[in-house]
Amino acid sequence: MTTHAVGMFRATRRLARLCPEQVRRMRFRRTRFGRRGLAEEHVYAFLRAVVDELIARDAVEASLRAENARLKGALRDWQSSFAPRPGR
Repeated sequence: MTTHAVGMFRATRRLARLCPEQVRRMRFRRTRFGRRGLAEEHVYAFLRAVVDELIARDAVEASLRAENARLKGALRDWQSSFAPRPGR
């Protein structure tokens, strides 16, 4: 494995995807009696907002991937129309 490949592997691991389901399952421990803590309703409202953002991000990404595949196909078709044909 080359250094470049190792670097790419590490970069990919750092960009690990956070899934909406991971956020939905996230639970926070309650603070001990007599200690101050965060208001649960605010924490869970924030998590719901994060889930909505992740779902929207995933939908946009899927749309972009589909558009990319369509454009690659169109480019391939266009290029093949200009490719030299055997016997000509």
